[in-house]
Amino acid sequence: MERNFPVILCELRKERGLSQKDAAARLGVSQALLSHYEKGIRECGQSFLIKAADFYGVTCDYLLGRTTSKNYRGGLDDLTEINKNDSVASISTFVKAGLTISEYMKKNHTLGSVKTDLLMAVEIYKLIIELAAAGNLPKNWAGRAYYDGTVCCTPSYKAIIECAANTIRTPVKNKNPLPDAPIPEAVKTLITTAEDFIISDCANKTPPVPSEFLK
Repeated sequence: MERNFPVILCELRKERGLSQKDAAARLGVSQALLSHYEKGIRECGQSFLIKAADFYGVTCDYLLGRTTSKNYRGGLDDLTEINKNDSVASISTFVKAGLTISEYMKKNHTLGSVKTDLLMAVEIYKLIIELAAAGNLPKNWAGRAYYDGTVCCTPSYKAIIECAANTIRTPVKNKNPLPDAPIPEAVKTLITTAEDFIISDCANKTPPVPSEFLK
């Protein structure tokens, strides 16, 4: 099915678990008009396009089918402009690596098995709580973990967060495993940086890194 405006508009509503009646009410249009938009019978105006983009938390370009990235106007191209050298270990490279993996799975119809965007949100949320507890971020940034000026950063709460992350990161086994493919530079940089740190960090701890892994 072609991913044009009517298709994407309908998909976003279903992702939110909204009926056409509920979505229409929140978007300020009649159910009949929204139905016409979703079926491609009528074209919407600019005001509805902007309202729908804000409501679903995506860009207008995504709604119009001009990019597969919901949050970046130019998709991965925006990050390429920020850091044109993907071999450099930086935040933009790592973010680009995450988006590359997510978009690769979308193209290969395997995204449903792992919600990469939600997994990243949970992992970053855990980092926010730890940084807030250490005084490196405002404590009220810790969301629901923030109570009366203190941060709920107990081992039990961390375990709950980790359990949630494990639930997300457990993929449904693909019956047709994808074949080997060239590794995008940003992904390669992320892997190398992470492995180098893990190996050097483990070198000072027990158990030691297996010698065969270091070869």
